[in-house]
Amino acid sequence: MKNDLSYIVFTDFDGTISVNDIGDAMFEHFGSKEECCSVFDLYRSGVITARECWKRGCATVPSITESEIISFALEHAIDHWFHDFVSYCSGAGIRVVIVSDGFDSYIKPVLKREGLEWLPRFTNMLQFNSDGSMEPVFPHTDATCDRCANCKRNHVLTNSSDNHVIVYVGDGYSDRCPAGFADIVFAKNSLVNFCEANNITFHRFETFGDVLKKFRSIVENGKPRKRRTAELARKEIFMME
Repeated sequence: MKNDLSYIVFTDFDGTISVNDIGDAMFEHFGSKEECCSVFDLYRSGVITARECWKRGCATVPSITESEIISFALEHAIDHWFHDFVSYCSGAGIRVVIVSDGFDSYIKPVLKREGLEWLPRFTNMLQFNSDGSMEPVFPHTDATCDRCANCKRNHVLTNSSDNHVIVYVGDGYSDRCPAGFADIVFAKNSLVNFCEANNITFHRFETFGDVLKKFRSIVENGKPRKRRTAELARKEIFMME
């Protein structure tokens, strides 16, 4: 029944929780900026998959250690409003889950610094070799869809239930797929254009301060409601399995 519905939030990390895209910046800093930018453009235009993008990106880095990546990551800030958003959700009993097509090697230390390491998260991983090279590891791929290295759609579907109103917060290419399966979408940057082109209702935001203000209003002044097209899309996926 609709009165039994509750909210669950899924959020991207790079450029959404973090102020800048740390993953892109990492490859551009330690690898070849020109090559990396070219690879990122190929990925975002749909020419290559995310897995191929990350493999090529890693290949541009001549030598690296995990400690160097951690030090680099800790130079980057997160949206300071994210703390308030998480606090509000925790107080309201609303689960917040991080889904990222980036890598835990830089995501984990940033969250730890912020005291937010306890938040559940699904990410890609990096393997560091004795010769100084690194390789991407993808523990959460999807057998039938290779758009993302870490299938955010699957995390959204498997970590929610029929009693959940799914909230998604994102900004980029890897957020397009999960946005189509969410009941409430908060979008910025290129995700805005995608939602507009595909008739996905969304709330525009710049910071988590904007997200918090709107989401609090939704939670406190209305009843949880599912988006019909998103609900049908979710059911279609489950029927195919």
